[in-house]
Amino acid sequence: MKHIWVLLCLLSPTASRAPAVTPRPSSPALAASGAFFALSVADLAASTRWYAEKLGLQVVMQVPRQEKTVVTVLEGGGLIVELIQHAEAQPATADRVLTHGVFKVGLMLDNYEQALGLLRARQVAIAYGPFPAQGRQRANVIIRDNAGNLIQLFAK
Repeated sequence: MKHIWVLLCLLSPTASRAPAVTPRPSSPALAASGAFFALSVADLAASTRWYAEKLGLQVVMQVPRQEKTVVTVLEGGGLIVELIQHAEAQPATADRVLTHGVFKVGLMLDNYEQALGLLRARQVAIAYGPFPAQGRQRANVIIRDNAGNLIQLFAK
């Protein structure tokens, strides 16, 4: 029930749509065909900066703190990322594979090769790969965000 209010907050007219805390990157690194994921983060400002600087996303909404939660939504290149900082959230284990729940997210990119070049230029940590296309496997790479979350990027 508590999580439903986050969605309601996003639809609230009190939510700010000004990108006040995020520098404007030159261009989005990713071109996805409509993708979304939400993350619980320990440091909202640091994660907002990472997604803006490394992936080229723009802040499109900032929901002021309500009780113990504050939310920022970033968007660009067909991707929407919702970052949620809750005062009582607990960190996952160091090895995401050993934590129940989502352990990585994945995106199908229209611009895989270009994105890979931009991510390298922006010094994004590559966790695994890149792996070339072979057989039924698409070309892909797994990157790690500032908080250790894994994001797998696939060529279309």
